[in-house]
This record gives sequence, C-alpha cells and structure tokens, in this order.
Amino acid sequence: MSSPNVEFGCPYCGHPNFSPLDPVSGLQEWTTDCENCCRPIVLRVRVREGEVEELDVEREQD
Repeated sequence: MSSPNVEFGCPYCGHPNFSPLDPVSGLQEWTTDCENCCRPIVLRVRVREGEVEELDVEREQD
C-alpha cells in the first residue's frame, strides 16, 4: 500500500506539484522543491482520519 499524495500549486511559478503524505492524523510540516522552478516550498498539512483537512502552501523565508 503506497502513501497518498497531496497536490499543490507552486507559490512562485504556479506549476502543479505532488508530494507524498503521511496518512497519520495531525499537523505535518515539511519543505520540498518545485518540480519546475526548483524553489523551496513550505507545506503545512493537517490530516484527520487519513484525509487532508487543511493545506497551507508558502514560499520559504529568505
């Protein structure tokens, strides 16, 4: 069984991206790079019962 993915748009270039999601409930935060422009993106995801309840996508602070 594979992990679900979260889909989001890059806050720099708007390109659609996907990142694996840990289905464990709670607040998760990680940084990933855009597949298109390679800039760092901070993701904050609140998961409840294996479903994304809230998604916050931000540019990494310089």
